[in-house]
Amino acid sequence: MGAIRETTWDDLDDVVELLAARSRAVFGVSEVQREQVAQSWELPGYDIGWVAVANGGIVGHAALDATHDVVHAAADPADGDALLERVEQRARERGFDDVALRVVPEDGPLYGLVRRGGFTMQREIVRMWRPLTEPFDEARWPDDVAVRTYSDTDGDRVHALLDETYAAWDLDYVPRSHDSWLAFMTDHDEFDPELFFLVERHGELVACALHWKEVNGRGWVKDIVVRTDQRGRGLAKALLQHAFRSYADRGVAKVGLKVDSTNPTGALQLYERLGFVTDQRQGLWVKRL
Repeated sequence: MGAIRETTWDDLDDVVELLAARSRAVFGVSEVQREQVAQSWELPGYDIGWVAVANGGIVGHAALDATHDVVHAAADPADGDALLERVEQRARERGFDDVALRVVPEDGPLYGLVRRGGFTMQREIVRMWRPLTEPFDEARWPDDVAVRTYSDTDGDRVHALLDETYAAWDLDYVPRSHDSWLAFMTDHDEFDPELFFLVERHGELVACALHWKEVNGRGWVKDIVVRTDQRGRGLAKALLQHAFRSYADRGVAKVGLKVDSTNPTGALQLYERLGFVTDQRQGLWVKRL
């Protein structure tokens, strides 16, 4: 078993390589990027946690986000358990009532950790992709709405709509502070206000779809929500088709997203009708403290 100590910024490159190696072992490729890991470490409320050190190198890492999500990587079960113990202790100190991990069965060490560590799988997070090389319809909007892109003055309203919509059905939803949300959504290279689409009706924000800037020919739907009293009007469908056109005009080959399997709004079924295909399912495992 390695020695457990607190993570420092000097460990960043070694932690990135540890996470990337874990991803390659599980999926065959790694999408772990140094810039994204560094960005998460800088978020308000993000605890960069601990590392396990053995033979002069980092062999394990665990961190805790303000949303109660845990990042965890350790091949040795003893290291994994020791790191989880530190995470749970810190979570209790911060007043958290639970912690959560996203796990695929192919990740043997992490799957073993949640099964022996008292976690319960709550639901699945489904990753889907839609190729833009296949035809798609152009967006059609109700006559009483207007669509525009994001500006700096929209942050409060967009954040409030996201929190209101997600909290209405997800009992485990943990909102970020506004400073943390702004940093997470806008303070990095993948933010492009021209890909944040806002729908207003009589001057009120009723729906939005927030997308990351394209990378390596791929786009990503980060968030899409419609206010409860405006559902059934085709706004989510139109927002997705609007994004398809915007991405296609930029030469993007495919668009991805993640959806909660228990989302009661019919989101999964809508995505399937619009041509999205599932390529991965992650279990969301939660431990009550």
